[in-house]
Amino acid sequence: MFEFEPDEYIFTKFAHYFKRRQKRKEANLAHVAKLSDMNARLTILARAITGRPITIYAAEREGGYKNDNFFLPTKFSAFPTLEENVSFYLFRVLYLALQKNLDLNWKDALEHPIKESRERALDSSQMVLERLFEEFPITQKYHQKFLRHYSEKTKTGALSDFSFIYGKWMCNSAEVPEKGRLNDFSEKVKKADKDQPKTILKANAVEEIISVQVDEKQVEDAVLQHQFEKVETADEFGGNFRNMDGEDELEDHANALEDLNMKYTVRVDDTAHSVYQADFVENTTIAESAEKNNSGYFVYYDEWDYAKRRYREDFCKVYPKTILKTDVDYYKKALSKNRSTLLGLRKMLTTVNNKYRQQRRQTQGEEFDLDAITDLLVDVKSGHTPLEKIYLSKRKKEKDLSILLLLDVSLSSDAYAAGNRIIDVEKQVSILFGEILEEFHIDFSINAFYSKTRNHSTYITMKGFDEEWSRAKFKIGTVEPSGYTRIGPALRHSGALLDARNTKNKWVILISDGKPNDYDRYEGAYGINDIKQALRELNERQINSYALAIEAEAKYYLPQMFGQNHYQILTTPLELLQSLVKLYERIKHQS
Repeated sequence: MFEFEPDEYIFTKFAHYFKRRQKRKEANLAHVAKLSDMNARLTILARAITGRPITIYAAEREGGYKNDNFFLPTKFSAFPTLEENVSFYLFRVLYLALQKNLDLNWKDALEHPIKESRERALDSSQMVLERLFEEFPITQKYHQKFLRHYSEKTKTGALSDFSFIYGKWMCNSAEVPEKGRLNDFSEKVKKADKDQPKTILKANAVEEIISVQVDEKQVEDAVLQHQFEKVETADEFGGNFRNMDGEDELEDHANALEDLNMKYTVRVDDTAHSVYQADFVENTTIAESAEKNNSGYFVYYDEWDYAKRRYREDFCKVYPKTILKTDVDYYKKALSKNRSTLLGLRKMLTTVNNKYRQQRRQTQGEEFDLDAITDLLVDVKSGHTPLEKIYLSKRKKEKDLSILLLLDVSLSSDAYAAGNRIIDVEKQVSILFGEILEEFHIDFSINAFYSKTRNHSTYITMKGFDEEWSRAKFKIGTVEPSGYTRIGPALRHSGALLDARNTKNKWVILISDGKPNDYDRYEGAYGINDIKQALRELNERQINSYALAIEAEAKYYLPQMFGQNHYQILTTPLELLQSLVKLYERIKHQS
């Protein structure tokens, strides 16, 4: 009758019941301050004080700072009122900001015992507090209240635990050593799965993930496991692997997963039917890929190492590809589904495209130029020969413009926004915008990209600048989500294509979630700074850039990379088209 033995079954049920009851009790407390509710405001405060692009994440316990990331407890309820508990987060953000400004942290990439990390934080606290009380006097009252609380909680004769006040020391990123680089990895690029994940669970907070490379010889060996009352937990990684079969058993093990340590992970390309979701923060322990002798035509591009303030020359390989397959039905359905939207776009863009620009000081025109008339009278009075260019003339703007639409078709585009699959929104927008640009004889190209390590960035041209739209439009529907998001090489290759265009006004329009990542090292600050540098390179060559995203998380990434007025984060797919129209009007105004 039971899958378990009767005593095991009863024990498991009771354990689940008391755990769920405790969670409900905590959730119903009105005075609990939750990090998720204050994250955006705390992030703004941290960035204002440090002048750095700080991102705040949930901590495993007390937290600390690491590079440009602050880690804080997921919730705090030590005091009887919400206001008092919120003050804890304000204090911790201010404390971490000054701790970071003083550069008090481990200076190596070694793993230090947690006890030692807390002791270092406590020992250095006086230095931080002196600065903190001087710059923010209100924090002294907070600090005294926190000290009293944790002192009162301490049992007689025991040492007080102040780790929630001062946090712990963490390790900043360091270079991945040569011996730690990825050598034995498949060139197979992960594709989108037609069957969406059936089960999604949110993981506990994780401060560091060490991504372990799969050794094919070890995959056949089973990982060491402990079994207790039919609850299985994986032992700390010891070099063995179990098969990645992609089966959906996540829901069955949800209770055991609450105690799972996510420190060690393995990156694989197998299809998953369930998702255990964790915020991946740092890329310090992700190995870089070693140089590989790839076949086929590719182009080398540099990559920016912000820590060393120099380029890594010929570091990335971009493989340009042209699609031969077509999907006529996708094109027809896109037009049929969005016919009314297309008519509205055509009307709006016709107005923009046919706008006239005033030419001043002309020899003939519809109106007088008042400034020129004034100069003429001055010349006459002073005895000089006046100029006859005293008219205003209206002429159509010249179409001296090239637009490159760059689509991020990595696996993140397989997600949904407002009930719409992002990759389909990208493709349909490309078709509709392409129809309009073709009608107005604008020089344009539509491209897509994805990657798997620095050795293999794929750049797909669906419509080249000199290619006929009548043929290219049927190719767009064939693109599907694949791989990862190494944006820097794609931007640099786009710039190279625009360099070859004999036009004055050049634009790269990126449609992406804006979150850099790859199978090897590209997450976090490293990827963000490489993209910023690639955009600077474009700007130096008078190539404009703009980013559009339908993804809430993009607000943490796009501002850091594109800067003010060069990006837009949208809430619905329809806004994407409207934003393109407004951007096109801005482009035409500048041309």
